[in-house]
Amino acid sequence: MKTILIPTDFSETSKNASLFGVNFAAANGITKIVFYHHYQTKVVYTPSGVLDEYSSVEPHREKSIEDLNDFIDSLGAIPKGIEIEMYQGAPTVHEGVEEISKIVSADLIIMGIKGGSVFKETIVGSHTLKIAKKLETPVLVVPASAKYIKFNKVTLLSDLKDVVEHTPVEKIDAILFKKELKLTILNVVFKERDAKIEHPGKEKLEFLLKKYNPEFHYKLSDHFTDGILDYTHEHDVDILTIIPKHHNVIEAIFNGHTQKLAFHTKVPLLIIH
Repeated sequence: MKTILIPTDFSETSKNASLFGVNFAAANGITKIVFYHHYQTKVVYTPSGVLDEYSSVEPHREKSIEDLNDFIDSLGAIPKGIEIEMYQGAPTVHEGVEEISKIVSADLIIMGIKGGSVFKETIVGSHTLKIAKKLETPVLVVPASAKYIKFNKVTLLSDLKDVVEHTPVEKIDAILFKKELKLTILNVVFKERDAKIEHPGKEKLEFLLKKYNPEFHYKLSDHFTDGILDYTHEHDVDILTIIPKHHNVIEAIFNGHTQKLAFHTKVPLLIIH
């Protein structure tokens, strides 16, 4: 993994995600961080009624460049060996992130989010769900108060179904692989008897991720997101990883009990398609 992309709207939420990204890069040998800022243009016409592209775009582009430089300066000293690039754009946020991700060959996108009403108030926060659903590039969602720590306890959320077809081992290895990593596989179940069934997917997933020597845990809960919340509290999870087979999994995590989820105050969420 060489390049991470960090979209920013200069909010405190995206600043925290950016600081997280800088520390993540320094600790994991990442050599390039790309910052992207989406700016909105104001349409200006000439007296003859022709669109004045320079007056419509250029002032916003120049302001975006200036603000991006100030924002990066506000992050403090960038560790040696990390190259910084900046991009600006005027399409929608998720389209811009998708385009820049392809241009720079991003290995990981890091975005901030904050629960409750503030979730809707930040440009980056309100687009995180859409980006996480659409892009194939892994997305690391950083809660507003989360600070980077070395990932020791990683939990992978799984229903243990179709694991061979839906486990991107190479992407997981690129982001998470460390010899000292403790990996647990979490399956949230709604009936106690489901936790006692020896699911065939367990053995297959154990083989796919054998280098991590994973432990399998079952969490009995009446509610999917409450089960995740309780588990992350009980086991001091450093990062929660999901491999969404369907978009409703992401929507359930973001929207079902948004204000109650632990990772909105503590645990980063890694989404790998």
